[in-house]
Amino acid sequence: MIRFGCRAHDFGKKAPEELAQDIAKTGVECVQLALSKALPESPASPGITDVPAIVSAFNSQNLQIAVLGCYINPVHPDLNERTKALARFEDHLAWAPNMGCAIVGTETGSVQPDCSYHPETLSDATFKQLVISITRLVRYAENIGPVIVGIEPVAEKHTIQSPALVKRLLDEIDSPALGVIFDPVNLVPETGIRLQDAFLDECFESFGSKIIAIHAKDYILCEGSCGPVKSKSLPAGTGELDWAGVFRRMKRFKLEGLPVLIEDIDPRFIAKTRAYLQKLWDDTC
Repeated sequence: MIRFGCRAHDFGKKAPEELAQDIAKTGVECVQLALSKALPESPASPGITDVPAIVSAFNSQNLQIAVLGCYINPVHPDLNERTKALARFEDHLAWAPNMGCAIVGTETGSVQPDCSYHPETLSDATFKQLVISITRLVRYAENIGPVIVGIEPVAEKHTIQSPALVKRLLDEIDSPALGVIFDPVNLVPETGIRLQDAFLDECFESFGSKIIAIHAKDYILCEGSCGPVKSKSLPAGTGELDWAGVFRRMKRFKLEGLPVLIEDIDPRFIAKTRAYLQKLWDDTC
């Protein structure tokens, strides 16, 4: 069994009822819901929304809220801003069980306040700050349970930007309340990868047992001024990523029940992408 879903804010900002109805038409079973990106007035936290109405809207369409997106900068250089961001994430953790959701997800930030590239992001000091921030969130999750902090690595830009750094973070914070949202395309460097099997093997060997959700999209390499560069996101299955290889490894690691969330896509292509991925999953040994 595999559960296909999508990212709610790819449909634009809409009231919960309309949003859930539009998503259900694509045939997916679950969603990643970032309240500030998907709902009118961009609510920063569940505590300032009508949570029962949101849950009712998605339940009425048989859609599970699989992941609450709360994308913060956990290594923000301004302590006050970082503290506010961590408190916002904790509010999402506190409300997630009431929304039938077990995962709250974030990327791992940058020394730049807007999470863009900065050379110091890869420093040991930044990694140590990330450990402090994520430890705080994990301990909060452990205390309230059952909910998991999901971290999503991104190549070259963010604090956790490689399989090795994912493993290092997981070794530092050994807890069932910490997991990985695996977006294979986000971990591909801007200049691409030479050997997909080696890349996917490294990912699954480093953190396969801790994957709690998959983000599904694709890319191609385009010719840039200094050589090949990664394109903008494409629908999964229309580019270079070996999705059959991802699915084989998921089955090997017994990850069949995880949400596979189709993202960064025109909603018109979700149903077709879901059908393609379902067939690929069924055909993959």
